[in-house]
Amino acid sequence: MIYAIIAGCCVILTSVFGSVLGLIFRKITHRINDMFLGFAAGVMMAAAFLGLLPTAFSQSEFSAISVAVFGIIAGAVFISLLDRFIPHIHIDGGQMREESSPNPRANRTLLLVIAIAIHNIPEGLATGIVFGKGVSGNALMVAASMMIQKIPEGLIVMIPLLRMGMSKTRALLFSFGVALMMLPGVVIGAILGSLPVMLEILFYGFTFGAIIYVVSDEIIPESHEHGYQRYATFALIVGIITVAMLQYI
Repeated sequence: MIYAIIAGCCVILTSVFGSVLGLIFRKITHRINDMFLGFAAGVMMAAAFLGLLPTAFSQSEFSAISVAVFGIIAGAVFISLLDRFIPHIHIDGGQMREESSPNPRANRTLLLVIAIAIHNIPEGLATGIVFGKGVSGNALMVAASMMIQKIPEGLIVMIPLLRMGMSKTRALLFSFGVALMMLPGVVIGAILGSLPVMLEILFYGFTFGAIIYVVSDEIIPESHEHGYQRYATFALIVGIITVAMLQYI
């Protein structure tokens, strides 16, 4: 648990570092934004496939494989339901576009918090669950992957806050508070990772499915909306390569 919390704090700090960069680069082009999104998608995909999926399918028995498959589907369905029924805002090239909401007067900042929280759920779980059995090369690889992708994410989140009229200090404090929302997921993930084997397999699959859903439904489509999908695709490949190389460092 201690190592999981330390890793989670490191991920949070890298998110804050990305937000600080957002204070410096207050305007980024759609092309750069889409490349950042593509890179983050590649990092998350690689961490999921290299760090979570092998553990989910580590047992060869049919029952264990069935549990892993069920977990993957459950994770994707869970995030899909959150995305479907909870009003939130999508960040689009430094702008914000609001999803349909039953309360049209809902505060935009709150909607942004909810959007980031939905993204942070699988990321926090992934960071925590790999430390459930202690420190390992796989755990460090997943944690490092989350740290890497949080830097561009922090930058992309900061820019619309400034465009909303927030002061730099308030926007930075807001970004830090939102980043802290990852910690509950880290703690829950660490607890789940220490459960008996079958439950561990279930939640590894669940976390994998949740991450892949976020990448496929949110990040990649948003990186392809402005005509720079080729740049975003190459950035995604770079993200995958970056995480793959972490296994040999």
